[in-house]
Amino acid sequence: MITQDLARAAADPIAASRTAVTAESVSASPLSPVQQQILALVNQQRVKAGCGAVTLDRRLIEAANRHAADMAKRAYFDHASPNGQKAGDRVENSGYHWRFYGENIAKGQDSPWAAMVAWMDSPGHRENILDCKLDQMGIGLALGHDKTPYWVQDFATPQK
Repeated sequence: MITQDLARAAADPIAASRTAVTAESVSASPLSPVQQQILALVNQQRVKAGCGAVTLDRRLIEAANRHAADMAKRAYFDHASPNGQKAGDRVENSGYHWRFYGENIAKGQDSPWAAMVAWMDSPGHRENILDCKLDQMGIGLALGHDKTPYWVQDFATPQK
């Protein structure tokens, strides 16, 4: 099943992005269907806006996954964790020394497509996606105890 999902995501990640997420969708691999699907959707929007494509970075995936898992486990929804840690802190703690960063979060969307639609419909989240100075990305996904998806999209540009 996972091999079929990988093949379908590789063949047409945008079409595959409409598939509902499951526990098997949660992955830290840059090659996972969720990472590839959202990467394709983000880059489609960025090209339309005149920006360069973003690439995936394992450290940003790690930071995003940690925050998604924390929100799902502790049942909160915020850019700042209950202990006050913010996106820039999480990205730095993953070993990524950033010059610029941005973070999008979403809750409840059942597919990569739905998460992207929600982000593009939100002015602040849309601004992060279309920020031409951000050139790397990682997606975090976790399912809460009630199977609610928590999404985190971390963008950054490394220090030179």
